[in-house]
Amino acid sequence: MEDLLQGLNEAQRQAVEQTEGPVMVMAGAGSGKTKVLTTRIAYIIDDLGVDPYSVLAVTFTNKAANEMKERIGKILNMDSQWLWVSTFHSFCVRLLRIEADSIAPYKKGFNIIDDDDQLRIMKIIVKNAELEVKPKEVINFISKEKNGMDFKIHDNDLASNYSALKRKYQEYLISNNLMDFDDLISVTSNLLKTNERIRTKYQNKFQYIMVDEFQDTNKPQYELMKILALKNRNLFVVGDDFQSIYSFRGAKITNIKRMQDDFDGTKLILLEKNYRSTTQILNLANSVIEHNPNQIKKVMTSNNVEGEKPLYYNASSSYDEVMFVVEKIKALANKGANYSDFAVLYRSNYLSREYEDAFVKYRIPYRIFGGQSFFARKEIKDVIAYLRILINHDDDFSFRRVINEPKRKIGEAILTKLASKAEMRGIHLYDAIPYYDGTGMGATNLRLFKEKMDSIYSQIENVKLPDLVDIITEEMGYIDGLKHESVDDEEFDDRNNNIKEFKSVLKESEEFYDGNNNVDKLSSLLQDLALRTDKEEFKDDNVVRLSTYHQAKGLEFDTVFMVAMEEGIFPSMNSFTNEDIEEERRICYVGVTRAKRHLYLTNAITRMRFGHTELNDPSRFIREMNKDCYDNYRTLYMKPKAPINKASKPVSKPVEPKKSTTCDIKTGDKINHKVFGDGIVVSADGELITVAFSMPTGVKKLKATHPAIRKL
Repeated sequence: MEDLLQGLNEAQRQAVEQTEGPVMVMAGAGSGKTKVLTTRIAYIIDDLGVDPYSVLAVTFTNKAANEMKERIGKILNMDSQWLWVSTFHSFCVRLLRIEADSIAPYKKGFNIIDDDDQLRIMKIIVKNAELEVKPKEVINFISKEKNGMDFKIHDNDLASNYSALKRKYQEYLISNNLMDFDDLISVTSNLLKTNERIRTKYQNKFQYIMVDEFQDTNKPQYELMKILALKNRNLFVVGDDFQSIYSFRGAKITNIKRMQDDFDGTKLILLEKNYRSTTQILNLANSVIEHNPNQIKKVMTSNNVEGEKPLYYNASSSYDEVMFVVEKIKALANKGANYSDFAVLYRSNYLSREYEDAFVKYRIPYRIFGGQSFFARKEIKDVIAYLRILINHDDDFSFRRVINEPKRKIGEAILTKLASKAEMRGIHLYDAIPYYDGTGMGATNLRLFKEKMDSIYSQIENVKLPDLVDIITEEMGYIDGLKHESVDDEEFDDRNNNIKEFKSVLKESEEFYDGNNNVDKLSSLLQDLALRTDKEEFKDDNVVRLSTYHQAKGLEFDTVFMVAMEEGIFPSMNSFTNEDIEEERRICYVGVTRAKRHLYLTNAITRMRFGHTELNDPSRFIREMNKDCYDNYRTLYMKPKAPINKASKPVSKPVEPKKSTTCDIKTGDKINHKVFGDGIVVSADGELITVAFSMPTGVKKLKATHPAIRKL
């Protein structure tokens, strides 16, 4: 066993050998926490002679649990399959199966339901209750309550309805001997709290308890481990308060303080040696996270002192920023780097769109990590289908896709009859609607669908192409349907932002596609999009990863680009409190520490976002970074090229920006912005104006000559 310990640094060895009493290990990014966990389990079993089945280790993913089992098995040369090393939920299932005779009102042989099952059950309950509520939102409310999250409903009637539906939902599960994933934790905890015999049994059984990724535990998960550890007090947790970024899932960074209060004499061990990143990258990470006051102080260091400083690039535009990333990837790939060495990280999913466009154009293989390509997302495919049927009534495929998006009670029976009418007359489904003679709500909605689409088509040449998205999604009820379909506000915002970002595609089309009218431009764009989607999937693993920070947590890459680091984007515009900003800062820290050798931080002075060109300030996290920890890259000005349809080579020659034009807006003027509403100009400097809008928009710097602005 001494040979095994020789591979550990001093702090890691201390964490392994401190087997008795409560221990909290704060393991910085890349500090070898999995090695510490598996070595500690092997040490307890082999060196201390503890029964392998008296050790419990829990983590969050099956992948992590299986990796731990494999490592332990190799170290001890044993079959580790049946060790108590698993996810929280798998541990609970195993215990509840063993104690099935004692889990009344549930019975032996209970079944576990998934998210789809939950939704189907709730739809039945809502329908029977004859309530106008969203089943997904009720399920979300129930899950948040079970996970100990604050979920305030200010409407008293709605709160009462949700509580009543929760009771009916739980009654349904119990009567059918079903548990959802959240029940697994709560039922296990309740069993241990109320049944002294079983509580004593498992407190005696598990002499040593270990929790991985402790910063990601929620309140019920912590309480479960606390109950099991109260007798022996050998609770070992490993995590990193610097990387606590899942509060939206109920993760409680306060569990760190709670454990120190609940278990007197908790030993704190810091793992501050990073085995992933260069010293230069870690210096930058340290300079970011030190601005969070509510944390356990640690300073990450590295043996890898040879490296380049991170590079900060303040681009003139979002196009300029994208081209910077493209050219850096191409240059490093030409020097022998694999595409899999690169990751482009961003705060929100909609930001992937411009990078996908550019990577397709410049033949850089990529994959959206943990998500879908922008143009493969359901809401984008739906909007594209609406646009296709708008200008081409013969497109039966698109018609069938959107005729019930949102739900219009137009069932298969109506579509079958409509298809028969169309076939009889040799026409397509859309044009056959006037000949449909059915009655009822579905028939009425079918005719209303055509009336609205015809009305929108009559406006097509009198509006800007991006405005078509707003007109379609509002007139056809798509946005309301999206709200009803989304689990919560966060999911709705994410999907709605994707639709807003699609407006940028149409804005670019206005400028770059040939044609005298909007129908021609739109037709060209839709044809190119159809060709483009075939190129998105790359089967090879040698691809650039495009990812949000949350999806990239736990991963590492040779070269990382942290893009769109601007106020209102990162930190998110939804960050209102100090706690919100601290979590956003931790997300930034996670992004920085994904990089092993090269790190690039980028933002854009102007960004085409949601169909409008915005002026943005650099992220406060850039401003907080120690300027000695990064280098500045020269500023380039690049003129945007064709957005989708025409491949071209990366621009290497700087192009001078257009000169500012004059405007008649001055300080004190009242203006109206198409998106932000009415505001007062608090300062004017040539073409740039600073405008105070009502909350939550606040103060914005804008281009006075932008078509979205008009003087009142």
